[in-house]
Amino acid sequence: MTHSTPFTAPWLADRLQKALDVRGADELQVSFVGQEVDVLRLAAASLVAAAKTTIGTLAVRAVVGGVEGTATTTDLSDEGVARCGQRAIAQARLSASRSRLNASRSRLLPLGTPITLPEARAIAAAPSWSFDPAVLELDTAAKRAWLEDSFDAHRRDGLDLAGRFNTGRRTLAVRSTRGIDAFHQGTFVDLSLTSLERPAGHRASATRELLDASITRAQVDALLTEVHQECLAAHNPVEIEPGEWDVVLSPTAVASLLGWMSIIGFSSDAVEDGTSFMCGRLGTQITSPHLRLTDDGSMPLGRGLPSPFDAEGTPRGRVELIRDGVANATVHTNLSAARAGVAATGHTVASSLFSPAVAHAAHLHFEGGDASVESLIGSVKRGLFVTRFHYVNGATDPRNAVLTGLLRDAAFLIEEGAMTRAVTPLRFTDSMLEAFGRIPGRSGITSTLFPVAGTHGTDFSFLCPHVLIPALKFTSGRMSA
Repeated sequence: MTHSTPFTAPWLADRLQKALDVRGADELQVSFVGQEVDVLRLAAASLVAAAKTTIGTLAVRAVVGGVEGTATTTDLSDEGVARCGQRAIAQARLSASRSRLNASRSRLLPLGTPITLPEARAIAAAPSWSFDPAVLELDTAAKRAWLEDSFDAHRRDGLDLAGRFNTGRRTLAVRSTRGIDAFHQGTFVDLSLTSLERPAGHRASATRELLDASITRAQVDALLTEVHQECLAAHNPVEIEPGEWDVVLSPTAVASLLGWMSIIGFSSDAVEDGTSFMCGRLGTQITSPHLRLTDDGSMPLGRGLPSPFDAEGTPRGRVELIRDGVANATVHTNLSAARAGVAATGHTVASSLFSPAVAHAAHLHFEGGDASVESLIGSVKRGLFVTRFHYVNGATDPRNAVLTGLLRDAAFLIEEGAMTRAVTPLRFTDSMLEAFGRIPGRSGITSTLFPVAGTHGTDFSFLCPHVLIPALKFTSGRMSA
């Protein structure tokens, strides 16, 4: 449902309180996530769709007799909010009448253990830069002015420019009968630009992506120039043989790998299932001693989309997932933390809205090294520069962090330390623990990190460097038609 009312703090406080006022539960918690978005779609080097959307979802979590029930709604009227609360309470009562277990979860607390909602904890304020009023001034006319010169340049060179340029405000709020009263609003820029060869077939293409709290025209100009020039250089790609290739990965390519690692490895759900590559390995060396992966919703480097608390109103903690190559920790919801006997880390993702609650490392930081992009490329005698992976999948062998995916958008040969010809797609299949284990120290990681999306849009905000991975395993080439 699209809403006409802006998601202001007073208006939201009233909506959440309306849900908490519903009678019949021992405990109630209300969570809200919403976006006010200025949507812009690009295709054929022109604007093809523009719209303003305001979409919000409210979730109620009720506990009756130690058993919980949940319900969600996009109807934010008084009646809609009240009905949502009543449905959650009815579900909890139904579950309580059947058993003392939490029927809405596949993983349960010990038999007879009552469910309780989390208590309020102090939440640090988000950094001031997480809300940039200038982003909200970027309407369709302003974006067109930033893009039109590049549209003309693409047409002159027989290229298409496609993608999205979405901007807006994201809101998360949580209130409960146990004292939680959390509210956060931040601006976002979700930019994806792809330059494509004409006609259809697009054997040459180039992509740049950015997910950040603000943006400047100079940044957009630079990205437009990069995709344009890279697409021109990607014409007439050559076929190469599968095998082991030294690769320099762009931040976007790195993020696509980390997004899957977050799901299959760092989530408490994967650990409880026994499928995580962290299972039984905490405290042991699992990859390169030069690799540090941290989840930190405060985004301390000043880029990306900060989030001070999760969908349960729990403050987001800084979690060192892999420290110097050692499996160090995983992330938790309040329920999974109770099962594990540890403290909740504040990682219930907003997209789950309790049905069921899922923990993900959604603000990953791949710690930078000492290199520049030029030094990484210059160190490779024969290899590949990878802009982006496509159709990445981590479900094949999650216990060993095996991922597979295709090259996409301007992958180039590196010959004698220089990028030369574009190449046709290859499929890689490799264990990321082993692949990252081959990173040649801090000299294989750039010092500069870039803000890019993970796998769930604005829910996943990553900071990633360029990375050199020797001998990445490519198993097959382009599939024949």
